[in-house]
Amino acid sequence: MGQITVYTGPMYSGKTNLLLGAFERATIAHKKVLAFKPKIDDRFGPNVIKSRRFGEIEAINLTSINDIKKYDADVYIIDEFQFLTGDVLTIVDMCDNQGKTFFISGLDMTAERKPFGLMPELLSYADVVQKCVAICSDCREEKAIYSYFLGKKDTDILVGNSEYIPLCRECYAKRLKIDIAHEEKFNDR
Repeated sequence: MGQITVYTGPMYSGKTNLLLGAFERATIAHKKVLAFKPKIDDRFGPNVIKSRRFGEIEAINLTSINDIKKYDADVYIIDEFQFLTGDVLTIVDMCDNQGKTFFISGLDMTAERKPFGLMPELLSYADVVQKCVAICSDCREEKAIYSYFLGKKDTDILVGNSEYIPLCRECYAKRLKIDIAHEEKFNDR
């Protein structure tokens, strides 16, 4: 029987490091392993899943999760799942009926703290969910659960890197209050 393991949490929380570890363990176990990433995520180049600090692996670009059926492996590694479209049941079916194993990472929330893409649905089907936390950029405590966008954006999907910082609940609320006050000040003019 297969399994679906999901690593989720904010940016800079080590989700990709966990995926690279799963890839390495499956490779050592002589499993056929394939890695995938959304085509939209070109931050570190095409066809690569890269950790900011601990290496990289070759990956196949996808737009829709449905396309994963074209590839045969024992273990599937999928990074940045929130950017994919398609039917999550594709993965569930491959897990249940073909015994395939999945290690998947992705943001569970947008920078506005809204559920992100297909992640909420995926989380409901997962066998194992690991909520990762990051070091808060403001208070430096290891309790950041949110990704915060520095600046203004008009869309949920804005692939970036240094434009985002991890924040804990308290620091997110403080920054949000400052942003609202700043916006109100300039809207009154």
